[in-house]
Amino acid sequence: MQAPNVWPRRCFPSCRASGADYSEAVRSFVAVQQTTRRLLFVATAIALTVSACGSSSGSSTSTSSNSAPDSSAAPTVAPETTNAPGLPSLNAFRQNPSDRLPVDSALIRSGFPFKGKNAVTPHSGAHIVFGSDYEDWPQGGTAPTNYPPIYAVADGIVSRVTASLAVGENDRYGVNLSIAADGTATYDFEYSIEPMVKEPSPGFYQTFITVKQGDRVKKGDVIAYMYLPKGSDGAHIHFELINSATQAFMAPAIFSKETVAEFYGTWKTQGFDSAEGFTNPIPPCIGWKVAAEENPLENTAVDCLTYPAESGA
Repeated sequence: MQAPNVWPRRCFPSCRASGADYSEAVRSFVAVQQTTRRLLFVATAIALTVSACGSSSGSSTSTSSNSAPDSSAAPTVAPETTNAPGLPSLNAFRQNPSDRLPVDSALIRSGFPFKGKNAVTPHSGAHIVFGSDYEDWPQGGTAPTNYPPIYAVADGIVSRVTASLAVGENDRYGVNLSIAADGTATYDFEYSIEPMVKEPSPGFYQTFITVKQGDRVKKGDVIAYMYLPKGSDGAHIHFELINSATQAFMAPAIFSKETVAEFYGTWKTQGFDSAEGFTNPIPPCIGWKVAAEENPLENTAVDCLTYPAESGA
């Protein structure tokens, strides 16, 4: 990446008038160029980090962007009036946890929970993985409805629809569903839907999304379909909670004990917290080794965040 020339060419001849002034100007020019190159290097490194698997949220608004959001921009906080009306407190999930996973568990080939900052292999989102054998899909035709349905995990309001987002060599799509609000903070359940291939054609992924920004949905409503292209590897849904006030990624601790156990039963070879193969198995939980700021139930670090009725258990 070439640093921009911050010294306009038209000023260069006039700067030669005085030898001393010219030398000082050259030193200043070189210093500015070096600083600019360093800033560009840092910005590039941040952008590459952001482009890894995970959230497609860069702001609270709907988007159909085909490139990753600008990581250097300040996060946009969703106005309370956009998502909050009629939403329960997050604490409501203590009394009424969700029993609806994002997809039918029989379709899940493997996965893992939200792995927090204190994990050996942290990853700020849980994964539902569909595996690499897609001979069963599509079923009965090629329309999006012939692919696996993706469900609303709770009643809520669609706060964001991402029709396409380029991440490295692949494209993904997604939906954010506002499910709770406390004070000025709205909590979004984010679905980052990742087929792990390039979008076949412009607008293709949009046809797999059944909702639009502002729609109210009920738990169990179909909000999208999972495109499973033959020959891709590792197609998955990455999901977590996002606090709109802080933009913090948080463990999606809204599910019942039975639903967490159901999800745990699908993890198979990915339910480990180790960089060295199948060691350090993760017990049944929805948030593993979460830091205090990643815990939506209370401001404390927890090793194994299970379900809302057992805050901190």
